[in-house]
Amino acid sequence: MMLGFVTLPIAGSVSGASTKTTITYWFWGESDIPGITKWMQQRIATYEAANPGVKVDLVPQSNTTIIPSFTLAAQSKTGPDLDTQWATLPTILPALGGAVTPISNFVSKADTAHWLNTNENTYQGKIYAMPLYMIGVPLVFNKKLFKEAGLAPVAPATWAEFLADCKALKAKGITPIGMGNKDGYFGAWMFAIYEKQMLNSISQLTEGVAGKGGAETKLMASLKSMYTSFQGLIKSGYVNSNVESLTLDQGWQLFPEGKAAMSFTTDGNVLSWAKTVGEANVGVGKPPILGKGALASTYDVTQSSDEFITSWSKNPKADAKFLEWLHEPVNMVALNKETGAFPADNQFPVSDITDPLARALDTLDTSGTSVWLENYIPPQIDSDADLPAGQLITSGSGSPAAAVALWQQQLSLWRTQQPTQFKQFSTWAAAS
Repeated sequence: MMLGFVTLPIAGSVSGASTKTTITYWFWGESDIPGITKWMQQRIATYEAANPGVKVDLVPQSNTTIIPSFTLAAQSKTGPDLDTQWATLPTILPALGGAVTPISNFVSKADTAHWLNTNENTYQGKIYAMPLYMIGVPLVFNKKLFKEAGLAPVAPATWAEFLADCKALKAKGITPIGMGNKDGYFGAWMFAIYEKQMLNSISQLTEGVAGKGGAETKLMASLKSMYTSFQGLIKSGYVNSNVESLTLDQGWQLFPEGKAAMSFTTDGNVLSWAKTVGEANVGVGKPPILGKGALASTYDVTQSSDEFITSWSKNPKADAKFLEWLHEPVNMVALNKETGAFPADNQFPVSDITDPLARALDTLDTSGTSVWLENYIPPQIDSDADLPAGQLITSGSGSPAAAVALWQQQLSLWRTQQPTQFKQFSTWAAAS
């Protein structure tokens, strides 16, 4: 017994329950937000202390298990009560397959109105998942290394400026770009950032994936253009030579180690790296503009991942109350203070962001419309076309034409092998 300590019930408390409610929670987020798992563990401990009738079992997931583990769980309808998936199609398609219960069935509109980017997981008026945080994907650069290469400490705004900076850095023996693609995610990020810049609308992508009219031919043409520019970075030696032997997370470490002058990364990583490199040496900007599509001017902010209730959970009301509680202002403030992440809640006081670098990132994140294109392709296409196509480029084992041919092959297989999902996707795409 602890003397002098009184436990007060918090919002969503179900203390006093005659039997304990156990919530199994498969959670992912550490790759986006270093430290978020620790934050979640602390939140769970606080919630359990105030709700002794509830036990939340946290099961961290990795980049390689997040989708396949849930796919298997959905087939047997066993496993998590709460799950994390990447936003939009990795959530919506399982939902249309009956594996996800809309969270808006249990959380009021007054509460969901405070959540940001719910449009990424909304279908036919139902919100299927809850955002926790927002991340932008800036280009981060080392001002000190730029100076050593005779460059001004300014982020390149155009692809031509980007290439010129890369050339100057390489001439001084400095690796221009530090990334990893062993797991295929550098290539997937190039797709998300630069294929988007080729497009005038998201529907150009979704109609191409669905094979509607001549949309697929146009999509393949824009993909070839994007992969050709990507290949140019590799052939010019502007990316670390061991890019194919490092995962995305491993490749990122080249920047804080001072072994690369630039990287595409997340807000959380930028703030974490600044502690090592020195904040005065770190600059950020939007990814340089390559394409001429209407979406080229958009930024790359997304909720990235989301939290949802599985359709087989025995106590969805308890699940929803816990998720809803995570959005209490005290928890959102703690998320920012402990990890640097920007909470996906409009109640978060932006005035709390006092660090200059964090303010610069927040300004980028809130400067206008954003699209993360990878959210809008089916998980099977992401894993079987998007990721390996990029690996063909970084490994030098395939040409842009081969990458496009892989996309065409995998789209055809997916439509044939997954006719129900293909129909669901086509219906979703037409309504979005």
